[in-house]
Amino acid sequence: MRTQSRPIPSGRVSPRDALIFAITLTALAMGLQTYCVNLLSALLEMSGIFCYVAVYTHWLKRHSTQNIVIGGAAGAIPPLVGWAAVTGELSWAAWVMFGIIFLWTPPHFWALAMMIREDYAKVGVPMLPVVEGEAPTAKQIFIYTLVLLPASLLLVYPLGVMGAFYTIGAVVLGAMFIQKAWVLLQTPTDNQIARSLFKFSIVYMLVLSLFMVVDSIPAVQVLSSTITTFALSISPSI
Repeated sequence: MRTQSRPIPSGRVSPRDALIFAITLTALAMGLQTYCVNLLSALLEMSGIFCYVAVYTHWLKRHSTQNIVIGGAAGAIPPLVGWAAVTGELSWAAWVMFGIIFLWTPPHFWALAMMIREDYAKVGVPMLPVVEGEAPTAKQIFIYTLVLLPASLLLVYPLGVMGAFYTIGAVVLGAMFIQKAWVLLQTPTDNQIARSLFKFSIVYMLVLSLFMVVDSIPAVQVLSSTITTFALSISPSI
């Protein structure tokens, strides 16, 4: 089993001690975040913990095939926390970043679930590949990757917080993600293809985030603006 050597399943740490440790860390994190940063970011931080522990782990994980979809909100909250920590508020751009991670989570995790489907079946976790099968799961993965590409471009238009550099990266990465999801859709029982998509999903999120960072550098913003202006100036003549 994938998690059998972890501290609690292996018996090295008791559930009671783990609970006490988790509550202590959570209380410290909440207090430090409120005191050193601001209350909004602390509340968002707590909402992420609540969603993961209570909504996903204790409720959805063993009761719904949509556990990853709804529970994915917990993993998508960190951009909101970071945005609120820096600005003290939430903007549409922050919510789009939330949406990108929210849409990315099902393809990412369902690909993993397809690889270890038998493990989930043995312990009675109703992951989508276990309950519905590989083909419906591959179809859902493909749909989410299709929606993810235009969602990632909302930061460019209409919000205008990212420029040409990010746009090119988001389009290329999104197209590669869709292509891999399409291949999986054709052969949904091939675990090697599912593994390839799972690995790429990690690369996708890492590199897309790097594009966001690089695109926010002033020199890159000037270059992106110059490229955009030039493209618009020659477009009528094309």
